[in-house]
Amino acid sequence: MKPEGIDRVVEQIDRTRREEHFRIPDRPDAQVFKPKKMGRRVPVEIVRAQTRLRSAAWRNRMDSRAAPDAREIGMALVHALITSRLSELTWTDRDLLGRALMDLHARGYSVVEAKQTLRRMRNRCVDPGDREAPALKVAVESPESELPF
Repeated sequence: MKPEGIDRVVEQIDRTRREEHFRIPDRPDAQVFKPKKMGRRVPVEIVRAQTRLRSAAWRNRMDSRAAPDAREIGMALVHALITSRLSELTWTDRDLLGRALMDLHARGYSVVEAKQTLRRMRNRCVDPGDREAPALKVAVESPESELPF
């Protein structure tokens, strides 16, 4: 493909991205912990440079200690959940999952989509012979209920 053809395809892809896959302004809030709103005494450029420096230092400290951050811990918990035997989950396990789903719902996310994501991850990570049981329907409030995905 010629360079002008590549540029044309890239422009077409970018135009499609801008027109069809834009971010919705009133989407769910993904930020769990909100920063304090303070007056700007320091120019924004300096604040951003300081933030980049703090982030780089923090990453180096975390890497040198082999310490997981909240995302890795969360993903480890999700992996433990999706690879566990559904029949062996305790009421406490289900309560923890219910609280996580309620938090996502409170921040504007779809609980149905969250359950579907967990199901897809389970299907990807668990051997088909171990996941032959049908998807379980649940009411999260009941200790006797099954897992909600």
